[in-house]
Amino acid sequence: MNRTRLLRSLTIFLITLSISFHTFYVSTEAASKLSPSQDYVLKMGKGWNVFNTYDSFRTDDFSLSDETSWGQPRVTQELILAAKAKGFDSIRIPMTAYTRYTLGADGHYVINAEWLNKYKQVVDWAVDAGFYVMINLHHDSWSWLSAWDGNKESEEYKRFVDLWTQLANHFKDEPHKVMFETINEPYFESDSGMITKQDKLNQINQAAYDVIRSTGGKNNTRMIVVPTYSTSADVQHADAAYHFIAGLNDPNIIATVHFYSDWVFSGNLGITGFDEPLYEGRMDTARGNVDLMFETLNNTFISKGVGVVIGEYGWLSPDEGAAKMQSGEKIKYLEYLNHKASQNGVSSMVWPGPFSRLPSFDWHPEFGAAIQAANQKQRSSYSTGLNELYFEQPVQEDIQIQLTMNGNTFKHIEGVNPQHYSFNSSTSTLTISKNFINEKFNQHANGVIADLVFVFSKGADWHQYFIRYSTPVFGTASGNITEGIHIPVEYSGAKVRRASLLDTSGKRVGGNSWFPYMKFGSDFTADYNNGSLGLLKDAFDSSVPNGALILKVEFYHGQIMKYALQKSGNTLTGLGIVF
Repeated sequence: MNRTRLLRSLTIFLITLSISFHTFYVSTEAASKLSPSQDYVLKMGKGWNVFNTYDSFRTDDFSLSDETSWGQPRVTQELILAAKAKGFDSIRIPMTAYTRYTLGADGHYVINAEWLNKYKQVVDWAVDAGFYVMINLHHDSWSWLSAWDGNKESEEYKRFVDLWTQLANHFKDEPHKVMFETINEPYFESDSGMITKQDKLNQINQAAYDVIRSTGGKNNTRMIVVPTYSTSADVQHADAAYHFIAGLNDPNIIATVHFYSDWVFSGNLGITGFDEPLYEGRMDTARGNVDLMFETLNNTFISKGVGVVIGEYGWLSPDEGAAKMQSGEKIKYLEYLNHKASQNGVSSMVWPGPFSRLPSFDWHPEFGAAIQAANQKQRSSYSTGLNELYFEQPVQEDIQIQLTMNGNTFKHIEGVNPQHYSFNSSTSTLTISKNFINEKFNQHANGVIADLVFVFSKGADWHQYFIRYSTPVFGTASGNITEGIHIPVEYSGAKVRRASLLDTSGKRVGGNSWFPYMKFGSDFTADYNNGSLGLLKDAFDSSVPNGALILKVEFYHGQIMKYALQKSGNTLTGLGIVF
C-alpha cells in the first residue's frame, strides 16, 4: 500500500449497483472445471504481505536504503517459516526498485545487484517453505511511473521495460509457484491528450506482459498478475481490466484488486459498525459493500474464467490506541471478507500485520484469531451487536446477547459457571444472569469488569466485554489552532465513539466537514490513560469561524455531550459542558 498517498484509498469506495447477487461457490466437484488461473488462485488460498520492507525507501533524500528504513524488522527465514506455520499458503513480497537502480552507459536502467540478490533470497526462502509467491514493482507506481505521459519514448516507459526485463530474467527459472505482478496500485497524474489514464495502464501492463513472455524459461507460462486501475474493484475499472486480459488470449493471467473497506468505516470517521449505514439517508453498509465487491469480481472476472486475487486487504486506521477501529466490528469485517473470498474462489492477502514479525511471532491479540480461523477454512461466530456492554448501575434483570453463529454451535463461556448463563440454540440468544453481572459490577471500579470468552465449535473465540462507567466530566482548557487544544476529561470507563465540531447553527465545520463526524486520530483523539480529549490542528481550517463553537461528543454507552469552545483568531478556549 502507498503510505504517503493514503487518500488514493478513496478509490476503494464502491459504486452501488442495482444488480441481483448470485454467488460463485467453489466445491471439489467444481474445481475440475476451473480455468488455469482460477485453479492457481484457489491453491493460493489465504495470503500475507511482507509489507514496508523491500518496498521501503528513504523519503528524505531518496538515498539507497535497506528494508528497515520504514521501521520494520529485517525479513528472516524464521519469519517466513512462521508465516507458513500460521496457515498462510501464499505470500506477496512487494519490492520497490526506486533509488536502487542506475542508468548505465548503454542507456539502460539496472537494479542494484546486491539488493536484487537479497530480495531473491527471500523469494527462495518462501518457495522452499511451500508458498505461492507474488513479486512486483511496488512504490515505483507513484514515485516516478505516475508522471508518464503515455509516450513510449519517454524515460518512464523505457525504465519500466528495463526493470521488468531484468526482473523477468533474474527469476525466469523459479518454479511456477512464483508469479509476477506488473505494478502495484497503478495510477497516473493525468490523461495526456487523447491518451487516458486507463490507456496508459493498458500499455504498461502490455509492456510487462511482452517482456515476461519473451524472456523464456518458465516465464512462457508463468502466471502474470494484472491490476485494475488503482487496484480498484469498481465496475468501470474491473471491466477495463477484463477487456485487456481477454485481449491477451492467455489462460495464465490473474486479475488483482485491493480492498480496505469504506473510508468512513475503516478510516474511523464515526461509522463504527460493520452493519451500520455508511451515509445518512442511505442503506449501504460496510458489509453490503463487501458483497458488492465480490458481485463485481464474479460478474466481471470469475464467471468468465479469470482468477482473482485480492492482493491487499486491510483497514485505514491504526492498529493500536483510541483511534483504532472498534475491535469487534473489525473482526466481523475480516471474518466476512475472508468468508466471501473462499466462497467465490478468490485468494485474499492481508496487508497489516496479523502477527508479530519478531520472535515469538505471536498472533495479534485482538484480530489475529479471526485471520487464523480463516486460514483454517473456518467461519467465526460473534455477538450481533457490539462486543462491549456498558453498565452505569447494577441491573434489575438478566441480559440477553444475540449471537451470529455462522454455522457453528455454542460450547461455553470460558471459566464461567454454567449456572450464570444459558443458551437458546433456536434463537441463538445467550442469557447472562443479573447476579453474575451485579457481582462483577460491585467487585470492580469503573472500566472493564468482565472479559467473557465465548467458545464455539469452530472459529475464533469471541470476547464480550462488560464495562462499568459513570458520566464523563470535562474541564476547562486553552490552546490554539496550530497545536490544537487538549481538554481534561475524567472518562470513568466511558469510551468515545465519535465527535463533531459545529458552529452555533449546528453546521459541521473544520476538517472533513463534508461528513457529519471528524476523523478519529487526525482531527481529534482521546487519551484514556492521561484523561484528555484532543482537538488536533487538522480539525481547524478556514471553515471554522471566530466565536462560539460546539464540540459534540458521542460515547459508546449512548450518551451525547456538548462542550463549548471559543475561538478568537488563533486562540482556543474550552469553556465546559453545555446543556
